[in-house]
Amino acid sequence: MGRILATGTTGTIGRHFASKVEKLGIDLSKNIEIFESLPIRQSDSILHAAAIVGPSVVSKNVEHARAVNVKGVRNLATIARNKDVSRFVYVSTSHVYAPSRDLLNESSLVAPGNIYAQQKLEAENEIFDVFKDAPERICIVRVFSVLDWDVSEFTLGGGIKKLAMGVPNYILSNADDVRDFLTPKSIAEALIAITLNDSLIGVVNLSTGKPRTIKEAARYLLERSGFDFPTESVQQGNSSFPYMVGDNSKLLSFLPTLDLSWNPSHWSRSGHP
Repeated sequence: MGRILATGTTGTIGRHFASKVEKLGIDLSKNIEIFESLPIRQSDSILHAAAIVGPSVVSKNVEHARAVNVKGVRNLATIARNKDVSRFVYVSTSHVYAPSRDLLNESSLVAPGNIYAQQKLEAENEIFDVFKDAPERICIVRVFSVLDWDVSEFTLGGGIKKLAMGVPNYILSNADDVRDFLTPKSIAEALIAITLNDSLIGVVNLSTGKPRTIKEAARYLLERSGFDFPTESVQQGNSSFPYMVGDNSKLLSFLPTLDLSWNPSHWSRSGHP
C-alpha cells in the first residue's frame, strides 16, 4: 500500500492522525479544477475526515456547508477515482440513522434528523455513485458519539467542560439520552487501521457497542479529573434521539484486536488533556 493522504488533519479527530498520514490540503468549497492539481497517486489511499461539523454550525451557512460537505466530497471522490486510488475512506456520522431503541447496524434505517446529518448522508451517496464501478475501493465509516475534553465547545464535551469550570446558569440537558462514546484519539487510531485494511468495504460502524447515559458519561469524565458532579446543573430528560448505540460486529470481524473502549483523558482548569 502507498501513502495515506488525509484531509481534516487539524480537526478534533484528524489532529490525532500524527505521522501516520500525509496532509492533503484542499479548500473543499472550490471548483473541481482546483482538485485536479492535488498530488494524488494511483497507489495512495484517501482518508477524508474534513467537514463543517454539527447542526448548529452548518445552519449558520447551509449553502457554504453544502459546498464543503457534499459538493466538495463528490469532487474529491471524483479526482480520486480518476487517478485510480487504491482506497477511499470517508468519515460519516451515526446521526444518519433513524431513531431506534435497538443497536444500530449498518443495515438499519437511515433518516437524518438534522441538516448536518442530511449532508453527510448525501455525501455518502455521492461517493457510492462516483465509485459505482469500483465499490471494493470505498469504505464509509459512521462514527458514533465523540467525547473527551479536547473537543469543540458546542459539543457535549464542551458542555461538560463548562460544568467543570462552574459556568453560571449553564445546564446540561437531555441527560437521560443514551450514547456510545469514543475519544477522538481512539477514533483516529481506528480510522487508520480501517484505511490500511482493504478488505473492509462498504458502510461500517465505528462504535463501542456499549450504552451509557449522558449523565453517566458526564459524571465519569468529571470525577475522573477530580471535579465534583454538579447534580443541580444536569437536567433529566431526552432529546428526539434518546438512544443511539452502534453494533460494531462488522468492524471487529475484520479488526478483532482493535481497542473500541472509551478511555477519556484527564483535564484541569489550568491545563489540557
